[in-house]
Amino acid sequence: MTDEKLDQLLKQALAPEIEDNDIQVRRKEKGRMNKRKSFLSGLAACAALALLVMGIFLGGILKPGAVAEKANDKTINPGNIFAVTAYAEELPENAASGDVVGLRLIQAGSGSSAYLDQRFAISGQNIESVRVTTDKCELYTMVPVYRDDPEFELAETAETDDREFYEAILDGEPEEEHLEVDHYEHLQIVGPNYEGAYNAEMCFGMSVPKELWSNTDNPKQAFWEDVDQVNGAALTICVTFTDGSTEEHHYKVNTGKIYVPHDDDGTNQWGQLTRFLTPAEENAATPFIYGYLMEKDD
Repeated sequence: MTDEKLDQLLKQALAPEIEDNDIQVRRKEKGRMNKRKSFLSGLAACAALALLVMGIFLGGILKPGAVAEKANDKTINPGNIFAVTAYAEELPENAASGDVVGLRLIQAGSGSSAYLDQRFAISGQNIESVRVTTDKCELYTMVPVYRDDPEFELAETAETDDREFYEAILDGEPEEEHLEVDHYEHLQIVGPNYEGAYNAEMCFGMSVPKELWSNTDNPKQAFWEDVDQVNGAALTICVTFTDGSTEEHHYKVNTGKIYVPHDDDGTNQWGQLTRFLTPAEENAATPFIYGYLMEKDD
């Protein structure tokens, strides 16, 4: 998908009337929001506008088993565990190592094929380093850069290129005219493999190379076709724990119409993406986001 088509997609998505209170600002903690407009797909709603990320709040602390196991000729600390989560979180009590707890949505389908909107974190205990690989398309990483980080000054002046950029996350109330930068998000396309020291704040996402972008004239259809490039991708996550033991799990990427849950007040929960629409929900014109989810495959 060309830049011109992306611009066209954004214009179409933002064409309906938008009130000032539809713009939200991402904050420092969970539930942070970004001053970006976005839209939600739905048969009845068409491209109805949607709010940005709503944080997932996972309750409970994992209670590790009391029996140590053996792996790679090393004794495993019974607290060793990791899971795929929307944010770096304490894991829910019923989580097993390698589980997919959920993904989160960043900007409700604004059409970034190079940085698809769904992201995931690796959460757990006693993690020292991680390796993530995909057999299809590429991966990107996101690391927040705060004002007291040495990288902050670079983030303010860095030039954008095709594979790396810093995005400003603004702080303030939606009605304010001049919002200050709270922090930046450092996004970088790392190719089909990532390996490095564990960073609890690092998130991962799928990236579609430009040579695979759709040439379809319809902007929305072109974006969906771009998303479908990652369908069927096999992801492998290998974690090395502080005791030297390792654990590896495999995941399958599936694309489609993702169900967006909402709370009792009708607020969309963008940090709780866990399943696709059922046929009944499609027939009922349930709002959705077109994107990808992950399922454990071992």
